[in-house]
Amino acid sequence: MEIMISIFGEREAMKKLGERLRAERLRRNFSQAYLASVAKVTIPTYRKIENGDGKVEFRHVARALGFFGYSEALGALVPEASVELKLKDLLAPQRKHASRRKK
Repeated sequence: MEIMISIFGEREAMKKLGERLRAERLRRNFSQAYLASVAKVTIPTYRKIENGDGKVEFRHVARALGFFGYSEALGALVPEASVELKLKDLLAPQRKHASRRKK
C-alpha cells in the first residue's frame, strides 16, 4: 500500500510556517532574541524555525506558536478520528467476559 503524505511537502510546509511566524513577529515588532527567550529556545534554534528547518524539535515550534496564541489552532490541525462502523461489525456476536471463579 502506497501512502501519500501530501502534495504540499513537509519542506514547503515548514518554510511557509516559518515565513508566517517571522511576519507575525515583525508585525508585533519583536526581536528574534526576545522570541527565543520567551519560547525558551536558543536564538539559532529560533532562526531555524523561521527559516523552515525541519530538523527543529516539534516542541520548540509549538512553543513559538503558543507565544502568538496559536496553541489551540495547533491542536485542531488533525481532526478527531471518526468511528466507522461496518455491517459485519454490527452483526458480529457480542463478546462475553469470563465469569469469576466461585470460591
